[in-house]
Amino acid sequence: MKRRLFIQTLLATVGGSGDLTYLLAADSVKNSRPSSFKIEKFTNQPSVRFMVLGDWGAGGKLQRQVAAAMLQKAQADHPEFILSVGDNFYPSGVRSADDNQFKTKFEDVYVGKELEIPWYVALGNHDYRWNPEGQVEYSMKNPRWIMPFRYFKFSKNIESISIDFFVLDTDSLKQGKGDEQLAWLTQELTQSKAQWKIVVGHHPIRSYGAHGEEKVMLQSVKPLLDKYGVQLYLCGHEHDLQCIKNPADKFTCIISGGGGGSRSTSYGDYSLFAACNGGFCYAAATKDKVYFEWLNPKSEVVFTHSVAHF
Repeated sequence: MKRRLFIQTLLATVGGSGDLTYLLAADSVKNSRPSSFKIEKFTNQPSVRFMVLGDWGAGGKLQRQVAAAMLQKAQADHPEFILSVGDNFYPSGVRSADDNQFKTKFEDVYVGKELEIPWYVALGNHDYRWNPEGQVEYSMKNPRWIMPFRYFKFSKNIESISIDFFVLDTDSLKQGKGDEQLAWLTQELTQSKAQWKIVVGHHPIRSYGAHGEEKVMLQSVKPLLDKYGVQLYLCGHEHDLQCIKNPADKFTCIISGGGGGSRSTSYGDYSLFAACNGGFCYAAATKDKVYFEWLNPKSEVVFTHSVAHF
């Protein structure tokens, strides 16, 4: 039975690409425990709504299932934008802004007016194998794809309350080329007057999945998040869904890496939630809290969590 699940998962995820190096079987959550949660709606309350999706560009069945689930959720809750947390095109990113993968794995997959909204996009490690600058240049061709630089900031407002999003290029940090980026992040966080500060990247700071914690993120990024009052770190890389609140961190880690591939994962000491077999996050930010839902490829809510303002 396990072998059959393994083969089905690979076939669904690869979609004929022939590259299995980044895939593992996705049929278990170790040390799993039941999670209680409450679903909330914000129909009569000012909010900024968005989705978080990572590790999606595999071109296979699972990617399309998750995309269909996103459309169903978007039709119900009308997000303003989507955050892509990297690994946008497997196995090796794109060759240029004219790469056909933009059509076959993005434009032709995330269809419907509710998903044809702005996508704020981070780079992942697979996006670096060919030409990461091609994804920056694609922003000039398709206004739906927003990546003005390899790392950047954007802001949203909830009436008089502001949210600053800081999108990182974490693969450059891992390559030891992050001094300029870290100086930029420090300056931006120092100057930010936003009530909500949300940092977005590909590699996790905390994780109990296949990759685990990233040393460079713990050493270089975590101290800045703690020092400058960042409440949330959103990422992917792990082909799973997780929510982690380590008491050593002032921020909560949200992992949404189930957009196109899947791996087994686990609960750790500070896990609030973990799941595999694909999915994405939906979020609603209000003046007082940011509310998250984790949804599976059937668009079913499998966990929720709110982070209160501090």
